[in-house]
Amino acid sequence: MINADRLAPLFTSGSIAVIGASRDVTKWGFNVLKHLIDGGFKGHIYPVNPNEDELLGRTVYRDIADIPEKPDLAVVIVPPPAVVQVIRQCVGKGIRSGIVITAGFAELGDEGARLQAEMVAEARKGGMALVGPNCNGVMSPWNRQYVQFPPFFTPPGKFAVVAQSGNVMDVLARQAMLKGLGCSACVASGNEADLHTEDYLEYMGDDPHTRVIMCYTEGFKDGRRFLRVASEVSKKKPIIMVKVGKTQAGARAAASHTASIAGSDRIFDAVCKQAGVIRAGSLDEMLDTAIAFLRQPLPRGRRLGIVTAGGGWGVLAADACAERGFDVVKLPDEVISELDKLLPAWWNRGNPVDLVAGARADNIYKAVEVVMRCPEVDAMAFLSIMPALRIRSFLSPSSEEEKQNWGSIVTEATLAAMEEFNALSQKYAKPLVVASELLFADAVQDINIAYALGQRELIIHHMPHQAARALDALASYSEYLRR
Repeated sequence: MINADRLAPLFTSGSIAVIGASRDVTKWGFNVLKHLIDGGFKGHIYPVNPNEDELLGRTVYRDIADIPEKPDLAVVIVPPPAVVQVIRQCVGKGIRSGIVITAGFAELGDEGARLQAEMVAEARKGGMALVGPNCNGVMSPWNRQYVQFPPFFTPPGKFAVVAQSGNVMDVLARQAMLKGLGCSACVASGNEADLHTEDYLEYMGDDPHTRVIMCYTEGFKDGRRFLRVASEVSKKKPIIMVKVGKTQAGARAAASHTASIAGSDRIFDAVCKQAGVIRAGSLDEMLDTAIAFLRQPLPRGRRLGIVTAGGGWGVLAADACAERGFDVVKLPDEVISELDKLLPAWWNRGNPVDLVAGARADNIYKAVEVVMRCPEVDAMAFLSIMPALRIRSFLSPSSEEEKQNWGSIVTEATLAAMEEFNALSQKYAKPLVVASELLFADAVQDINIAYALGQRELIIHHMPHQAARALDALASYSEYLRR
């Protein structure tokens, strides 16, 4: 079991040394220092460079030994041949945590692997925990601690990201931000010479800020340990994972990227099922699934009710959910009778419940509640939100002023509808997942609505199969916890 205190400075530092800080705006040494400052880090920042006196208004130290205190964390951005000596100096200073941004180690072959092993040996002599090498940094929004290259600052939130690729970490953090959400902690683990994915999972499993863990991996060095750690962490919070290297081309790319051995995809799939890890097929699927866990209750089974404002979408959802092991149940006669009182005479009297044209918004929510409280239903999907919005007319505005006003109206109406659905979900302790195209919104309004929903930890999936995936993840996780 990794000692949480050993990893804590990576996310809760009070002081940071940037070794290899630079004046050159094209270099990592400049950008990491600048973004640490611009991100609002409240602790002491100590740039280290033997050829500079001042950078970005900060005193520069010629040597690590010259720093007036023992920093909590060292960020190492020096050429590969110099890294071992820098780690040795950090250990001498008493620094216990480091992030090695520098690339050019095991991912390049035997000589790089030798250097990497030497670096780790030096760190372990002094009990120094290392992220990387060949990594993109660590974001810790709750501590305003952004050790990163790109110039954006994801706000604090409930998603943790563990990724062997810095680019993937950045994408997930930024996409969460664009959806109105934030992150608790993000780490680009790189070559994982010292700390491995399992170490970060273990730490984030106990992190009070983290609700859901998203993980991108290219391979494991100790599969048995991953199974053991993931099984324990999954009991506390969901882990959603993208594992690459399914194909020979992907496996070759993983080896040259982070020196990872991809391994058998079939075996990994079995390990995920055993450990309660939810496997996603893509990054956007992983993020959408993670959002579904923020406010949805877990289902007690896979008996499904579907209410749809469009017949075709109902059929698509029924197929997608049935393929994932859901039973689109026959609704009891008493439920059909209750729905008869709420819906137009020409409704289909089946499941999916097709609202057809003519159903008023008030009756739509009542119909959803009728299906939701049915004992034969464990979970629900609602499709096509437009008729559930309490808006008198959906006529397109013509002037720019009217468009701006219209944008506010549809955003508020959509938020109100989703909160009403969420209230029903909480009342009956059953998930209610929504999928809808926003046919009443232009591209800008669509983005604004998604952002506003994210700020309330809600999501409207764009397509029926995406709702099916989210329901499957919730059901699979519920099944794991019950086991």
